Amino acid sequence: MRQFVILILTLFFVSSYGQTKPIIFKTTDFINGSFYRDVYDTIHMKNEKIDIYFLNAIFLEPRHLPPNLIDKKYKNETIKIWNDNEHRLWINTYTYDSLSRITDFTYSSCTICSSMAYEYKVIYNSAGQVEKIYNIGVMKDKYKFYYNNKGNIQRLEKYNFDDLNLRISLVD
Repeated sequence: MRQFVILILTLFFVSSYGQTKPIIFKTTDFINGSFYRDVYDTIHMKNEKIDIYFLNAIFLEPRHLPPNLIDKKYKNETIKIWNDNEHRLWINTYTYDSLSRITDFTYSSCTICSSMAYEYKVIYNSAGQVEKIYNIGVMKDKYKFYYNNKGNIQRLEKYNFDDLNLRISLVD
């Protein structure tokens, strides 16, 4: 009986290990637009799509994202959401296009908060994928996204004031 349990546990662990596949990302840092270093990260995935929210969860980039880039409840409208209904200290604003995609998202900041306000614009490519997200506020950061033929993000580039700051690439 003991041998049977060991056999079952071995098969369970071997089959569960085989369900993930390692994906390698190369993160390249730049200082003032000049190469600084490359770092490689291996992430074990279970057939997940490599999208903006995946990159945000793993690499914390892009830093500021709305909860969803698409919300079928809204078409051609702007909504405002107070984050603190009692004191009304700061507000998030989302603007949607005719396809229910966010085209603009802002954060107002507040007088007692340490976080800065931002206003991002979102540009989509002809396939409906996010091509660029850029801040028209004070910081002027910009993100560019490049996709492979499977629809996964192949490369993300982050710019600060038009200087390349960070590149995250999927290594084939």
